[in-house]
Amino acid sequence: MKFYPFAISILIFLPPPFAGKAQTRQPITLQNKQLRTTINYKGAEPISLIDVKTNTEYLWQADPVFWASHAPILFPIIGSLKDGEYVYEGKNYSLPQHGFAKDMEFDLISQNDSAASFSLKSNEQTVSAYPFRFELVVSYALVGRSLNVKYQVFNQDDKEIYFSIGGHPGFNCPLKAGEKRSDYQLVFAKREQANIHLKTGKLRSGETVPFLENENTIEITDSLFDDGPLIFSTLQSGSLQLKKGDKRILAFHFEGFPNLGIWSRSKTSPFICIEPWFGMTDPVYTNQKIEEKEGIVRLKAGEEFACQYTIEL
Repeated sequence: MKFYPFAISILIFLPPPFAGKAQTRQPITLQNKQLRTTINYKGAEPISLIDVKTNTEYLWQADPVFWASHAPILFPIIGSLKDGEYVYEGKNYSLPQHGFAKDMEFDLISQNDSAASFSLKSNEQTVSAYPFRFELVVSYALVGRSLNVKYQVFNQDDKEIYFSIGGHPGFNCPLKAGEKRSDYQLVFAKREQANIHLKTGKLRSGETVPFLENENTIEITDSLFDDGPLIFSTLQSGSLQLKKGDKRILAFHFEGFPNLGIWSRSKTSPFICIEPWFGMTDPVYTNQKIEEKEGIVRLKAGEEFACQYTIEL
């Protein structure tokens, strides 16, 4: 190696993809008589969900030691792409894990005391990686002891567009100091005969294995997530409960979503994510064409897609 005594090193720091401008707007807060929620403009992401009477925080508080997010929106893909790329009309495009919506600034389009809607529209930055014109509207509404979360995708292009969309909310588990995550259970509304997808790295292997056999309860053991998230595609239930013994902590309603992910870090990370999805991570055998991607939503020009999940405390 040659040594150049007068060489000057210049470090260039580039922002992460889709980071957009730094957030300058303060998060907004919605409240009714029972609940209070706070939502960031970045990613239109809820960062708090509190029981007003007890001042109990239910939403995971993004401790970076474990997981530095709260409840990101997954769009226009879910999970990972094979080789980080997909193909559309013979051209390769790259997208980060779970897409770009979680990293971008949304605009507030309506708000009252207990409800608000945010919008993200395609722009020069998104089109370079996702060549479709769209508007993504995310709406939040507090109704009694529930937070309703609605996603709407509007095709503003003159061609069919392809996307996946889903939620990734994390919840404090355990909820109180002195408890353990392993004290908790997830209980489906119905007994299930359900398999989970196996993974190879960040992709699906294409195989599934039995997980629930005429059962409705998942014990949140310390080893439950050693092999990654639990990914279901054949559930009969449209809701489940997070419980501690006989006590219900919350109910999660996901009717209409074809896939459900359940995830936490391995061992004793103090949170649990319940993730309703349209779509999922690529399998290892994919041909990478976005229009043939498993679970992809196809939306014709001028049409609208909508889905909703509800968190009930």
